[in-house]
Amino acid sequence: MHGAWHGAWVWSEFAKVLARRGIDTEAVNLTSQGHDPATIGDLRSDVDLLRDTIAKVPGPVVVLSHSAYGGMVTSEAADGPGNVARLIFLTSFAPEVGESLSGLFGGDGQPPFIDPSNGLLTVKQGWGSKLFFSDCPPPVAAEAEARLLPQNAVSFGQEVRAAAWRRIPSSYIICTEDQAMPAPGQRRMADRVGDAVELRSGHSPFLSQPDRLADLVVERL
Repeated sequence: MHGAWHGAWVWSEFAKVLARRGIDTEAVNLTSQGHDPATIGDLRSDVDLLRDTIAKVPGPVVVLSHSAYGGMVTSEAADGPGNVARLIFLTSFAPEVGESLSGLFGGDGQPPFIDPSNGLLTVKQGWGSKLFFSDCPPPVAAEAEARLLPQNAVSFGQEVRAAAWRRIPSSYIICTEDQAMPAPGQRRMADRVGDAVELRSGHSPFLSQPDRLADLVVERL
């Protein structure tokens, strides 16, 4: 499950790595991103989408959630289906019931990298490469930044209604060089989950070191 502003495209290369190891994957595009605030979804529709996707997969499912928002969606959506065997949080939030993304970040105004306009939150030019793709080769970082989409501001204020990590075995991958979600904050989330491992990586290891990330994921299957 990708995070805010991103899309299913972030998993493309990583999915190829897992496929070579005999692991099938499925990625979805969240509904809460786009250019028209009248038509995009929010946390609720994202949860519904992920829950429906999980339920349609035969056999045990492992859900890998990336970034703060990906963890919000996963923590609620994975609580419904009965086929989720494990959750893996990758530099992500593992929220308690009643917590929102903006609340976990402190809720004190917009960070400097966001341009809020017309109900949408857009990452300012240049900031995506610095925060999300800091250890990627420059061409990869530039291409990835160009694909970021505005995020529905409403989704950040909505509270999660379930904490699936409390009943489903879960692991946490801490990215120690992350410029978007610093390691101390990740470790606080990892303490909630219990099982944690550290990876010397920026925010997007599926782009910067997919093989090493696959090693860590496979070890937890």
